[in-house]
Amino acid sequence: MKAADDIVDDAPTAPVVRGGRPRDASRDVAILDAARELLAEVGYEGMTMDAVAGRAGASKATLYRRWTTKSDLAVDAVTCGLGNDLDPADVPDTGSLEGDLRALEQLRRARKNAATDRLIPGLMAEVRRDPEIAQQFHASFVRPKVQQMRALLERARDRGEVPADRDLDLVSTVVPALVSYRKVVEGAEIDPAYVDRLLLEVLVPLATAPSTSRSLPEPG
Repeated sequence: MKAADDIVDDAPTAPVVRGGRPRDASRDVAILDAARELLAEVGYEGMTMDAVAGRAGASKATLYRRWTTKSDLAVDAVTCGLGNDLDPADVPDTGSLEGDLRALEQLRRARKNAATDRLIPGLMAEVRRDPEIAQQFHASFVRPKVQQMRALLERARDRGEVPADRDLDLVSTVVPALVSYRKVVEGAEIDPAYVDRLLLEVLVPLATAPSTSRSLPEPG
């Protein structure tokens, strides 16, 4: 089983785009739709690049120019409907960290795809079993959430809401790490109320608490 700490470690970004002709966005949509359909019908083990290419009316070369491995494609197909492609600049500046986080969640939820949601449990089983898929899950699901969170924390710091010396790299990983733990390790579903509690009861107090000079005592 992939350790929770490993899930939030750095991993190569996916999918990797190779050289060649410019990407056709409509072709990407057709391929991702085909991958989602096959994942729903036959699961990850039954899904093949040949089958996806045939379902999408594309060549295997087209697939491999966009996704270098089956795990790249499968994870991207499932996670691309979860609002991870949101640009933090599109989140309205509400004047408070809490307001910004609520706005981010509203945008994410507006973009969520119900069909994608139904594929999450199957993907989580593969993440627990396969280190390569766990790595791709981090790159496509965890890392974008960390980057979005850090951007909003920087905005709040610039407003004076977050202390200037707060470790934003650390704080921005907290909620994505807890969500990943619940999904991957516990195999539990993530409902909006759970995410809201993490944001408002964990992240906001952690980010905005006054700075102190206290540190852990030296051992021994």
